[in-house]
Amino acid sequence: MELAILQNFLIALALGALVGLEREYARYRKRGNDYAGIRTFPLIALFGALSAYLGELISPMILIVGIVLTGILIIFAYYNIAGHSRHHSGATSEVAGFLVFFLGVLSYYGEVTLAIVLAVIITIILYARSMLHHFAKKIKPLEMADTLKFAVIAFVILPLLPNQGYGPLEMFNPYVIWLMVVFISGIGFAGYVLMKWFGERGITIAGILGGLVSSTAVTSSFAVRSKKETKIYRTLVLGVILANTIMFVRILIEVFVINKELLWELILPISILIVICAIFSYLLWRKAKEAKGKVHLSSPFTLGPALKFGVFFAVILALVKVADVYLSSKGVYLVSFISGFADVDAITVSLSQLSKTSLSLDIARNGILLAALTNVGVKGGIAYIFGDRKKFGKIILAFYVVLILLGLGLMWVF
Repeated sequence: MELAILQNFLIALALGALVGLEREYARYRKRGNDYAGIRTFPLIALFGALSAYLGELISPMILIVGIVLTGILIIFAYYNIAGHSRHHSGATSEVAGFLVFFLGVLSYYGEVTLAIVLAVIITIILYARSMLHHFAKKIKPLEMADTLKFAVIAFVILPLLPNQGYGPLEMFNPYVIWLMVVFISGIGFAGYVLMKWFGERGITIAGILGGLVSSTAVTSSFAVRSKKETKIYRTLVLGVILANTIMFVRILIEVFVINKELLWELILPISILIVICAIFSYLLWRKAKEAKGKVHLSSPFTLGPALKFGVFFAVILALVKVADVYLSSKGVYLVSFISGFADVDAITVSLSQLSKTSLSLDIARNGILLAALTNVGVKGGIAYIFGDRKKFGKIILAFYVVLILLGLGLMWVF
């Protein structure tokens, strides 16, 4: 017991030292004139842990007194430095010191993971001061307004919607449909922010990260943007193809987790599709690199197209639900084909699980491939219908047709 307490005290000390090291570094780099550094912050964290320990051992009032004393000392330090320095502005270090006290408290109570995560976040925010200030100065009034709009639909409207099915077969779930609207808007918003920060590379980053969750949403979001940013259509196509590549990788990971025997049946055909996507992505990257130009960034928030796709998504979900209820007995391939219109993960997990007991490996393999290829076809249609048809939509649709034909050939061969 005493060893565990000592360990928690040492963790508190280490976390305080992490934040203090950054503040000391900032002071030597002349980015601040702070009251605390590499020594004071560890002591504040240690004081937090000690206050929690004595509060538990003697009286809870000791912890409250510790909080009050820390607040008074930090406020005194702030006014003392502000009165003697022309360059002291803001209270970032003071707030960080107060937070470090609570990191010590969390460490003592055994909430080590939370304390470590918070310490890292605090340190990153402190270190990224110049970058964040530079980024904030570049924000335009329209961008700030759009940020608030996105916050409303994501954090105000979404939590208020009921998460249950309505209508025939309970096929319409307001929460799930609106979540897709939020996600599509969010990917577009993230792509805009990343592009403003990293240039055109931000689009590829958004495509890869978005593909971890939903390559369909990435396709829809980038399709909408392709109508406005026509000069970077190659980069947008690259983002979509990368998201689709991540989808194939995601399938292999899901199968590996559930049924490793099925993985050996799928790894070759899926790997071939991944390699084809990777080669095409490389060619697109080369072309996009050669065609650099000034890019006009439009509004980061586009709710209208996201709502349209939300309706489209709701219709697809309804069709899948009907098929699942009335056609499931018609065969695995039919269900796989229909499921691919909305989602690949659900059918992948289901067939992987069934292949461990009642379903043959070759049928499970072909069912997963069929669902994936169907999903690729749906994304090709989304890109062409919702995006710029002259370049963006045409390139994606043509490539996906080739990919689907290759995939069907692999199903026949294997």
